[in-house]
Amino acid sequence: MKVFISSLIAGFEEFRRAAVLAVTSLGHEPITAETFGAGTASPRLACLGGVREADLVVLILGADYGAIQPVSGISATHEEYREAKNRRPVLAFVQEDVERDTRQASFVQEVQDWQSGLFRQGFRTADALREAITRDIHRYELANAAAPVDATEMLARVTALIPREQRNMVRVGGPLVHLAVVGGPAQPILRPVEIERQEFGRELLQAATFGEHAIFHYACGSSADVHDGVLLLGQDSGAALALDECGSVRLSIPVARGGGHMPAIIDENVSAALEQALGYAHWLFEKIDAVHRLSRIVVVASLADAGMGAWRTRQEQEASPNSMTYSHGFNNGERPPVYFQPPDRPRAAIGFDRDRMVQDLKTLLRRQWQ
Repeated sequence: MKVFISSLIAGFEEFRRAAVLAVTSLGHEPITAETFGAGTASPRLACLGGVREADLVVLILGADYGAIQPVSGISATHEEYREAKNRRPVLAFVQEDVERDTRQASFVQEVQDWQSGLFRQGFRTADALREAITRDIHRYELANAAAPVDATEMLARVTALIPREQRNMVRVGGPLVHLAVVGGPAQPILRPVEIERQEFGRELLQAATFGEHAIFHYACGSSADVHDGVLLLGQDSGAALALDECGSVRLSIPVARGGGHMPAIIDENVSAALEQALGYAHWLFEKIDAVHRLSRIVVVASLADAGMGAWRTRQEQEASPNSMTYSHGFNNGERPPVYFQPPDRPRAAIGFDRDRMVQDLKTLLRRQWQ
């Protein structure tokens, strides 16, 4: 495995040597800026290419931010981190008991907001850093030992979770946003006895009804069942949760239509439903897989049972509730789920990058509708 070591170089040589020792002691190949030979590429492009070549990135942050790069306006280490975070696993190590400059403090905060805690460690000495990197690379290897991550397999698995839309179906309570998330590499996360335990179902139902990202309405009755190894929670409104033993989850959330005589899909209501669903999915993944055996995720979404109408903002609907141009009719065929390109994302993205995920999924749904 190739491991790129990203940090400030000047004044950090001792810590970089410790990182190299940790990587080589496990039989892996370190990639460092110091070992790049002469070439036609600039040092900046060579380092970013090293990030893309690596299988794993070790990020080491101390007190100083480093020189600002003219192209990006951020430091070289910051560039390497942003190049890596949506493409490669990142193990972050932050020096403790130091006074950071302002930009470095903001950089550390950005990393801490992204990292969920498993692969973010503090250190004080070079020996402590070497031990921490050795331990966390080993933990990363164990977490990914089940099978390689196969984004194509994950996409097939997650799209199969979305119910087929019934053509010409219009729900009295409004359309449903379906959002499904699967993790990889594929492996069992919950034992059969765990998924059937009543206390587990009650805890998920409690969070779904009264939690920070509630997907159920507290005034509606709820049902719970386990069928073929899948935990099913639901309400008469159409709100639902399905969770299997591999940690794959589907969430269904009703979306209120705009008022007036003409039906409309309200942009803000779709955003709210996606935010609820992704927030609950993040909470659920942290509960059932706290050690992050699932390191990558694929997310898909669909808008079902909406009939015909226009996609409008709340302000547009309030300004003209009884007239609009139809952008979708009953006879348009079934709409497949939408997803990102490439489809897989780091597991941590569902927490740190949720706002952008909501915006992009909503945009893809709106394009499909129109």
